[in-house]
Amino acid sequence: MPETAPLAYANVALARQPIVDSRLVVMGYELFYRQNAVAVEADIMDDVGATAQVIAASLLEIGMGNMVGSSKAFINFSRSYLLSPTGVPINKENMVIEVEKEAGFDAILLSSLRRWVREGCSVALDGFVFHSKLVPFIELAEYIKLDILALGRDQFHQQIESLRGFDVKIIADKVETWEDYQFCRLLGVEYFQGYFFEKPEIMYSKASKVNSMTLLQLMSSLLNTSTLSIDKLESIVSQDAGLVHKLLRYLNSPVTGLVASVDSVRLAIMLIGVEQLKSLTNLLLMSEMVGEKQVLLEQIMVRAKHAELFAEARGYNNQDKYFLAGMLSMIDICTGMKLDQVLGELPLPSEFINAIIHRSGRVGHTLDLVEHYGNGYKVKSTQDIDDLKTTYLKAIRWTDEFMGVL
Repeated sequence: MPETAPLAYANVALARQPIVDSRLVVMGYELFYRQNAVAVEADIMDDVGATAQVIAASLLEIGMGNMVGSSKAFINFSRSYLLSPTGVPINKENMVIEVEKEAGFDAILLSSLRRWVREGCSVALDGFVFHSKLVPFIELAEYIKLDILALGRDQFHQQIESLRGFDVKIIADKVETWEDYQFCRLLGVEYFQGYFFEKPEIMYSKASKVNSMTLLQLMSSLLNTSTLSIDKLESIVSQDAGLVHKLLRYLNSPVTGLVASVDSVRLAIMLIGVEQLKSLTNLLLMSEMVGEKQVLLEQIMVRAKHAELFAEARGYNNQDKYFLAGMLSMIDICTGMKLDQVLGELPLPSEFINAIIHRSGRVGHTLDLVEHYGNGYKVKSTQDIDDLKTTYLKAIRWTDEFMGVL
């Protein structure tokens, strides 16, 4: 009986909960991460990945228009994502960044939030409790969410009084009864969210899959500005139909305002631009590489860069080939499939596949040395050890910078 072909798509799910004004008119929706269409809670294992998956699903799969229409989208951002220099490829005019108290209210976060505000985003402080040291954050925020369920009515009232002199809009969160709603209204609260109005509604869609190794290869090329070219980016993107589909979905979204038609991968890349392509690749990588995969990502990048730098130190040609071989040598761990099976499905020359699997030729020998050194095994040649040590330290530094971008 033939084996079932792997699905070319995955199911993605989000939840949304309305935020209403005093007339019960929806002004926005908070978007929540969900593992699947039947999950009733977030069950977050990685806050960075959860943020990325909410944005990616809203932007590239379900569609922000389907999620919130013309209303505002409130999305909880992890600290790591807020500090990321690559930004977010999304329509900032209707997006509100929710910052929880766990984000750590320090000078670094304040500086990053100011950058987001300058770029057109609104900020909401979620689960807020007043303290004088938070005044700079309050002055930066447009919304403050007060959890009436956690605070209780007396403390909720105290928070309202503490915020009277600030130009912020209060959202009463976790409003679950008519009495709480009326209590908040009497205090002059403008917006409300909670089970009394509506529980989170699950929305789901099918999503095209993207090969994680393609994303790694693409991000590495985008970071290597000395050899960056449209031809190289086109060749990488073109090898993954799922990635092409997501980029076209992005171009077709209201974020870009594009009115022209796109009939080639090359044109799509040119219209998106390098910086925005970097942001999209970063977003997809973070949504894929969560939890244990984040550790795996570091190992992959160290091996790939180590192979490339070793080839460079030896004066070998086509050093990017060594980088790709290093990445693909661990693709079986990423996919859970046998290495020969995975490589056999990729458009690779047979001698390149043999180099990775059987360690034949110069590429295979380099992979052997890099893997042995990385795993602490003995390397016989003194010259090999010296070159491996120098290039390994450089690979570590490069990977640290790479992960810093993510």
